[in-house]
Amino acid sequence: MPDIVLFGMFRPWGGTYRRLMNQIHVWTRDGWSVELVTFRDGEMFYPDEMPESVACVHLGTRGKLATAFALWRYMRRRRPAVVLSVNHITNVILAQAGMLPETGAKRFLSVPNTFGESEKLAAEPRRREQKFRQIRRWYPRSHGVIAVSDGVRRDLVENVGLKGVDVQRIYSGSVASGTLERAGEPVDHPWLAEDSAVPVIMSAGRLVPQKDYPTLLRAFARLRERREARLIIVGKGREQEQLEALARELGIAEHVDFPGFAANPYAWMARADVFALSSRWEGLVNVVMEALGLGVPVVSTDCPSGPREILADGRYGVLVPMKDPEALAEGLDRVLRGDGPVFDRDEAVDRFRAETAAAAYLDFFGLQRLQTGQAA
Repeated sequence: MPDIVLFGMFRPWGGTYRRLMNQIHVWTRDGWSVELVTFRDGEMFYPDEMPESVACVHLGTRGKLATAFALWRYMRRRRPAVVLSVNHITNVILAQAGMLPETGAKRFLSVPNTFGESEKLAAEPRRREQKFRQIRRWYPRSHGVIAVSDGVRRDLVENVGLKGVDVQRIYSGSVASGTLERAGEPVDHPWLAEDSAVPVIMSAGRLVPQKDYPTLLRAFARLRERREARLIIVGKGREQEQLEALARELGIAEHVDFPGFAANPYAWMARADVFALSSRWEGLVNVVMEALGLGVPVVSTDCPSGPREILADGRYGVLVPMKDPEALAEGLDRVLRGDGPVFDRDEAVDRFRAETAAAAYLDFFGLQRLQTGQAA
C-alpha cells in the first residue's frame, strides 16, 4: 500500500522528472513509500538514481480509456493514499478514473507549463480551445491541482477558465543537496578546463522552438563582435541540424558546441561564466533554479511565466525581452563585465529547495508530516 503514487508516461530523463526525483529522495528518506505507474512506452526515469524501494508498475495499456480503467483497477488493488499525475494527458486520465467507484485514493493533478500563453497552442485555435474544454471539464474531478508557478496558476484560472477545484501554487524542488556534489564531478570538454581564459556561456534544454535558440545564436554572434566568448548548448532535439546551420551562417560555428544530452548537466553548468535562457514560454524553469543554486549568473528572457518569478523581477538575474537578440547580447555582456545583480544565493534558492517542495506537497495532499522518520 504505497503512500504516494506518481502517474505519468515517463521518459528516462527530463526537467519534470528531475524535480520529481529530488522530491522522491526526500519523501523516501523521511519514510514515505513511493511507487511509479506508467503506460504506453513509459519507463522508470533516472533509474540509476531511483531509490531501491521505489517500484515502477507498467499498466500495459496505450489508449486513454483503457488506461483509465487499468489505473482504477491498480488503485483498487494497491490502495494508495495519494495519486499525483504529471502532465495534461495523465491529468485527464486520472480525473476520468475518478468517475469509477471510489478507491479511497486522493487524486491530484500537476501542471508544469502554461496553456493560455503557449505560442504553439495560440497558432492552433481549435486545438487550444479543445484543450481548454478538457481542462474545464476534467480537472475539477480531482482533489486538487498543483501549478508550478504563480504564472501557471494565473493562466489556469484567468486564461483557461478553470473553476470548481482548489488550484495551489507549489514551487518545484529543483535545488537538491546532491546537486552541488555532482557539480564537482569532472567534465571532459576543453572549453571548460580550469586554465581556459575564454568565458563560456551555457544553455541547456530540448532543441525545440519553445526554447528559441535561434535568438540565442544571433545574440551570441552580436556578443562576439564585442568580446571573445564561447557558447555551449546542452540538449537534444529535432532542431539541432537547423541550429548548426544557423551557427555556420552567422560565422560562429567554431565557437558554438552542441554536445547533446548530458547525464550530469550540473558539472557543465557549474563551470560556465553565465547561464542563458532564451525561451518564448515556460512554466517554471528547472535549469534557471539550478543555475542559481550553483552560483552561476543568469540572463533570461522575460517570457511567461517562470523567469520573472524565479529571478524576483530581476533581483537575482538579468531579464531581457523575448525574441530580441540585441537585448540578450547586451544582457550577456553586462554579466561578463561584472555588472550583474549581487545577492545572497541562499535567499534566492530557498523557495526552490527539494525539502521545501516535498513538505508543501505533503501538506496539500493532507498527509501528516513525519516527526520521527516513520509514517504515522
